[in-house]
Amino acid sequence: MYRTGDLARWSANGELEFLGRADHQVKVRGFRIELGEIEEALRQFSEVEHAIVVAQEDDSGEKRLAAYVVTRDLQPLSTSKLRDHLKGRLPDYMVPLHFAFLDRLPLTPAGKIDRHALPKPQALPRNVYVAPRTSLEQSLARVWQEVLSIERVGLDDNFFDLGGHSLLVARVRLILRQKLNRDIAIVDFFTYSTVRSLALRLEAAEELPVSIADSQSRAARQKENLLRRRKNLAEREEEKETIQ
Repeated sequence: MYRTGDLARWSANGELEFLGRADHQVKVRGFRIELGEIEEALRQFSEVEHAIVVAQEDDSGEKRLAAYVVTRDLQPLSTSKLRDHLKGRLPDYMVPLHFAFLDRLPLTPAGKIDRHALPKPQALPRNVYVAPRTSLEQSLARVWQEVLSIERVGLDDNFFDLGGHSLLVARVRLILRQKLNRDIAIVDFFTYSTVRSLALRLEAAEELPVSIADSQSRAARQKENLLRRRKNLAEREEEKETIQ
């Protein structure tokens, strides 16, 4: 027997019905996350009085982390400060995408926090929209829109603030490799996380784009040269044995 922490019940027809977790552990983007760990990191911020974190599904069915915060004396607090605070203590996949600031947390009649009564959080405020101008910027923006399932991406929108993560980075990289015929380093997506900065990075790259066909041709030539060297080596060994 293994106590998994999952809640379930037997239905009248003998089927097992899953009800959720006994604790506050969730799975987001393939990672097991203990929500209490994020809440504790939020409470370590000096201006935070109370904090609750939940996992909610978006329109595409993907789970996103949302944080509900009550500040000390209800003082206004910058979302960017909270995100920077969490990034210094938690991995990227544990930093909530959405934040909501409340006057107080909803309680049940028993005085416990009522997570089901929490309002739906609003997305993080977006930068002022600046339309992509060059063909490269427009290509990058279209790929982001496709992968993130959003209607519009501006020059200064941050990929990760829009809901991007490492798994989606791999998908974007593959699509751009096919569209632009060039291989972009994974680290560049994290270092240059806006359309503007990534486009400038690609334009300033010293290496010329290498098409997939060129790469395959070069690999074939290298393999052919290797086989030829092995064959020549084998022939020389046979000659030595013959002389002996």
